[in-house]
Amino acid sequence: MSFNESELYSGLATLHWGNYHDNGWDHDFYKRVIERSGGPALELGCGGGRLLRAYRRAGLEVDGCDIAADMVETCRRNAEAEGLHPTLYCQAMQELDVPRRYRTIYIPCGSIVCVMGRRHAIEAMRRCHEHLHQGGTLAFNVFVPDYDYSGRSPLPRPLGEWYRHHEVPLEGGRRLVIHRRPVAIDPVEQIEQEERRFELYDGETLLHSEVRAGQNHWYFKHEVLLMLELAGFHHVQVKGDYSDDDFGPQHRGTMVFLAHKGGTHAQNI
Repeated sequence: MSFNESELYSGLATLHWGNYHDNGWDHDFYKRVIERSGGPALELGCGGGRLLRAYRRAGLEVDGCDIAADMVETCRRNAEAEGLHPTLYCQAMQELDVPRRYRTIYIPCGSIVCVMGRRHAIEAMRRCHEHLHQGGTLAFNVFVPDYDYSGRSPLPRPLGEWYRHHEVPLEGGRRLVIHRRPVAIDPVEQIEQEERRFELYDGETLLHSEVRAGQNHWYFKHEVLLMLELAGFHHVQVKGDYSDDDFGPQHRGTMVFLAHKGGTHAQNI
């Protein structure tokens, strides 16, 4: 089964990400990367502009790119409402082809794992390398895999069962309720497939509902390091849980890769 990479981030999904106003868990980390590596910066997978708009408000020069046209339009609308006018592109990461070159490219929210297929993921990294100035930095996170290959531990969520994931309050008393369900896991290809059901309510009245499908890959540290090397990066740092600490067994959430373009090791980010 194959998926359109933009499907999970179109339609009602834009109400979710477009109304995400919490700068959140990764804001300070990626901001520090941009400040140290320099601008201009490009955010791949910018969604509704949660980080992009915050960084633009802080005076950083950041462009955005997303595969979903609905997301790009939402980001543009949200930014313009704040008097911001970022340059935005609608492209897949593995097809990145924009006229500008950057000092920093970052991919938040683990979005690199949504690229379908390792060859496409490597191509996305290669395109980032091509779009960086010499000495520039590519930064992205990959969630720590939690699949038990032994099969002795139960799955975190039973396959096929819906669970309530999140509720987003909207203007005018409306709200968006999101349910999710895992539908398949392939431990050989390291792929998880899921569906999300988006329900738009006015009070208790259901106005519209959509079910959208997607998938993501899980990767391990040395697997990603090899992918980055194949893409042209030879100086990479791996940090744990958006900290300055090198990734280790004590980090249970995410690995953050800082890949530097150039012949000398960049300063510690």
